[in-house]
Amino acid sequence: MIVRSKDDAKSNAVDEEKFISRRYTLRKDGMGHSVHETYIKPGQSLHMWYRNHRETVICTEGEGKIEDLTEGGEWTLTPGTLYALDKHQKHILSSEKGMTVLCVFTPALVGPEDHDEQGSYPLYEDDGTIVQH
Repeated sequence: MIVRSKDDAKSNAVDEEKFISRRYTLRKDGMGHSVHETYIKPGQSLHMWYRNHRETVICTEGEGKIEDLTEGGEWTLTPGTLYALDKHQKHILSSEKGMTVLCVFTPALVGPEDHDEQGSYPLYEDDGTIVQH
């Protein structure tokens, strides 16, 4: 059994200008997915496109918006609202006052992933080498 606290997840955190991502599980845990708690900082807008991963997200605190740039549409995110990027949709995630979301990625992230210029995570091998940008 894997049991981790928020403090444990801080050791795998990515803290950037627009967000903080605390990574609770990673590929090395063998679950087939990774689970992250991400805080979108107030007034931020993130342009993303997970072309190498699928992501499911549920808002747990605060409020924000998700805009689908691939298929169209915009939705308000409040606690309990879920969205899933089932077709690798390009999107904009934003929050005026700050928002916390739980994210599940498949395939699981290795740990050091950070968004590239297109808002995507590279695909890593277990040994840390990049397979695909």
